[in-house]
Amino acid sequence: MSENSDSTPATKKLASSTEHAKKALDAATEAGRAIGETVKHHAKTAIDAGKEHLGAAAKDLGEAASAKVGDLRESAKHTAEDLRHRAAGLQSDATECVKSYQTEAETYIRENPLQAVGIALGTGFILGLLLRR
Repeated sequence: MSENSDSTPATKKLASSTEHAKKALDAATEAGRAIGETVKHHAKTAIDAGKEHLGAAAKDLGEAASAKVGDLRESAKHTAEDLRHRAAGLQSDATECVKSYQTEAETYIRENPLQAVGIALGTGFILGLLLRR
């Protein structure tokens, strides 16, 4: 009876069903592998694109920083040149003022020689007293 029960239509259908289930499982496994490979490929492509964009952004940022440094350098040069011209103007004005005072002092001494000598003696005496202490 066991020989007959193995060849019954129900047994054959059960064996066929098992075979189809195995094939379905193999197909699902293959689909899973294919999906995994596709996802891996897409992820690698996205990562590579991200690396390219980050590299381009870093390059752009570096160029922008260099340009800004150049702009600041030029601005500093102009400011330094402006200050140099101002200082030269102030030095020229101070020189003119000193020359004017010198001319006035020389004129006063020539016109009032005794008073000039008296002022010089008095100033010298006072400085001498102050410097001794």
